[in-house]
Amino acid sequence: MTLIAVWLNNFTPLQSRPTRNYLAGQATSLMGVWLQQTTLALLVFQLSGEQALALGINALCASAPVLLFSLFTGALADRYDRRRLLIGCHVMEVLLTVCLATMVHTESVTLIHVYLFSFLLGCVGSVHFPTQQAFLYDLAGTENIRKLVSINSMILNVCRTLGPTLAGFLVAHQGMSTAFWFNAASYGVVILSLLSLHTVAQERPEQQRSPELGEALRYIRGHLPLRNVYLCCTTLTVFGLGTLTLMPAVADGDPQRTGLLLAAAAGGSLIYAVFLSPVISYIQHMGLVISLTLVWMGAWLLVAALAPWLELRMLSLFMFGLATSQAMVACTGMVQWLAPAGMRGRLMGLFSILGFGLQPLATVAGGYIADRVGVTTTLALWALFAMTIASALLLQPGWRKWDLSVR
Repeated sequence: MTLIAVWLNNFTPLQSRPTRNYLAGQATSLMGVWLQQTTLALLVFQLSGEQALALGINALCASAPVLLFSLFTGALADRYDRRRLLIGCHVMEVLLTVCLATMVHTESVTLIHVYLFSFLLGCVGSVHFPTQQAFLYDLAGTENIRKLVSINSMILNVCRTLGPTLAGFLVAHQGMSTAFWFNAASYGVVILSLLSLHTVAQERPEQQRSPELGEALRYIRGHLPLRNVYLCCTTLTVFGLGTLTLMPAVADGDPQRTGLLLAAAAGGSLIYAVFLSPVISYIQHMGLVISLTLVWMGAWLLVAALAPWLELRMLSLFMFGLATSQAMVACTGMVQWLAPAGMRGRLMGLFSILGFGLQPLATVAGGYIADRVGVTTTLALWALFAMTIASALLLQPGWRKWDLSVR
C-alpha cells in the first residue's frame, strides 16, 4: 500500500453512521472541555495570588476521584449499558458547569469553590473515561478499534489546539464566564448524539457474573506487554502531560502567552494525529516505538525548560506534543487491543488511574518545587525522569522485541 492509501485506510470507521454521529458530538464537547480547562487554570492562578502550587492542588482535586474510584467505576462499564452511563455523566457535567459559570459571572467564586467543582467533575470523570473508552470498542469492534482511537485522537488534538488559544482570547476580551457557558452548551450536542445511538450493540462476556477487580489485576501481572504499557502511560502523564498544568506559571500568568504555549504543544499532537498516526499504527514492534517516543518527549521537554525565548519554547513544546500524542494513542490502542471482552471496562479503569489519577500527585509536587526552585528546574527534572524510565524499559528484550501478533 502507498502512504496515501495507508492514510486513507485509517478512516474506514467513518463509513459507519453511528460512529460519525458520535464523533461529531464528541468534537463539539471536547472543544468546550479544553476551553474550560485552560480558563480554569487561569482562574485558579488568579484567585491564588499566582501560586503554582494552587494549580497542582486543583489538578489533584480533579483527579483524586479517578485515583480512588476508577477500578470500581470501570466495573460499571462491564456491567451496565455504556451509552446510558455516558448520557448520565454528561448531564451531571452540564449541571456542575452551569453552577460554576454563574458564580464566575456574579464574581462570587472563591478558590474553595473551584476546588470543589474540580473534585465533583473528577467524580463524574471516573465513570466517564473507562465507559467512553469501552464504548469506542462497541462502535468499532476488534478490526477497527485502533483506527477509531487514532481518529478520536485527531479530534482531541484539534480541540487541544484551538481550545487554549480561544480561551486566551475570550478571557482577555470577554471574561472568564463566557468560556464556562460555552462548555455547558457544548455538552448538549454530545448528549443528542448519544440519544441517537440506541442501536449500538454492547459486547458482553460469554458468562455474565459480577466483575472482579482481582481478576483484572492478576491478568495484568501475568502479561508483560500490558504491564509495560501501563508503566509507559503513567510516565507519559506524570512527567509529560502533567507538566502542561504548570504552563500558566511558565508564562508568568499571562493568558495569551499561556494559550500560545498550550496551543504549540497541542499543535504538535495534532500534526501527529492527522499525518503520522495512520502510518505508525502499522509498525509491529510497539514496545520499542513507545519507549523511544518517551525518550524523544523528555528530550524536547528539557529543551523547553531551558529555552530563553518564547519562540524556541513554543517549537520545543510542538515537538513535545508530537511525542505525547504518539505515546497516548499507542498506549490507549494497546490496552484496547489486549483487553479481553469481559474485562475491558476494568482494564480501562485501571488505565485511567495510572494514566491520569496519579498525574496530579506529581503536579502538586511539581508546583511545590516550582514555587521554591523555579518552574524551569522542575520541568528539567521531570524530563530527566521520563527519559530514565523509558530507557530502562528498553533493557527488557521481551518488551523491546514484542510483536503485535502476540496478544
